[in-house]
Amino acid sequence: MSYPSKSRPISYAEAVRIFNAPDVQDDINDACGKLALAMSAMVQKFDSITKQMHTIDLLRLNAPLKPRWDSMRQDFTDLLWQFRTNSGVISGRLKLFCTAVLPMAARNLDGRSGRSPYYNENLQVLQSYMTISAEHAALTRTMVDRISRFSVHLVAFVTEFTNLATRHAMSGQKEMCELSQRLSELDGQIQHLFVTTREISNTDVTHLVFTSSRMVSSAGGTTGRSKITRKPIVLDGDLTNVGGAYEHADRKRNEVAHAQYAAQLSQDRTNPLATAQTMLSAFLLDQMLTSESGLSLFLSIWSRLRTDCSEIYHWVKNPGQSAVPFVISCYTENGGTLYAPLATALDVYATAVDPSIYSPERRETR
Repeated sequence: MSYPSKSRPISYAEAVRIFNAPDVQDDINDACGKLALAMSAMVQKFDSITKQMHTIDLLRLNAPLKPRWDSMRQDFTDLLWQFRTNSGVISGRLKLFCTAVLPMAARNLDGRSGRSPYYNENLQVLQSYMTISAEHAALTRTMVDRISRFSVHLVAFVTEFTNLATRHAMSGQKEMCELSQRLSELDGQIQHLFVTTREISNTDVTHLVFTSSRMVSSAGGTTGRSKITRKPIVLDGDLTNVGGAYEHADRKRNEVAHAQYAAQLSQDRTNPLATAQTMLSAFLLDQMLTSESGLSLFLSIWSRLRTDCSEIYHWVKNPGQSAVPFVISCYTENGGTLYAPLATALDVYATAVDPSIYSPERRETR
């Protein structure tokens, strides 16, 4: 994704039109479905690496690796199920916003020159909705922290394994170490990206369009032919730091790709340690990129929803002192919202996650 220096900002009304365009909806739905399938497929990759760890343990070159890898598998499947649960929760909040909160708040237009007859009811409903949404958003942030910790543990495991592999490799030692270092740096950039995103107090609608476009572009294949990916989206103004964080992460991702290619060319394909290092590195990269794509969308949805709710609340509480929020004007003019299409896309993600990756006993406890 490119980051040009100048571009016309996206208005709220334009963003609503973008998200409600049928081709954009198809692209986002397809991208969410592909993300779910990619995450589910990673469990199979995890199990393939488990077999490789068992083979290496039989060589008795190091302390047993398989028990540590097995423990991380449970953590990984737990996180996948949390991803699915979180997607459903966000979808539910968005649907409630579209079917209850927006129609209720729009009634305030009847009293634009003074307090609406629904004043007290509107404020109570809004306060309740905002409080519960904030609690659910906090759970998403907790999930981000858990995934970040898992990534740190995974990076440490790959680094340690790379050191073992290079001690017993006949070739490619430099390239393996270079790849391991670049992966560690990419993880650091993604962690920084999440921290920077969470520091935003009020999010411009451009951020939500950007993360949606980014997910569609990452999905590849036939996805990404709609308006949402036809032109670059600039994160500037209050989003300058976030835009910079994405740019640095993408640059580091390109460095990983070059290091990965060099490592594959120099790999000793008869060495089980070198083969396992290739598998581990590819898995770590997949885990970081899929997590970043999904979490970036989750965080941008919560942030924009919080901003819209805050604007509605102040408008309802102080009638006549502020302009009608864009979320209200777009809804009353044509019934359009940012959130109905996104709720559908999140449902596609939740439906596409393979529940067999998670044991029935543990699913019942979530």
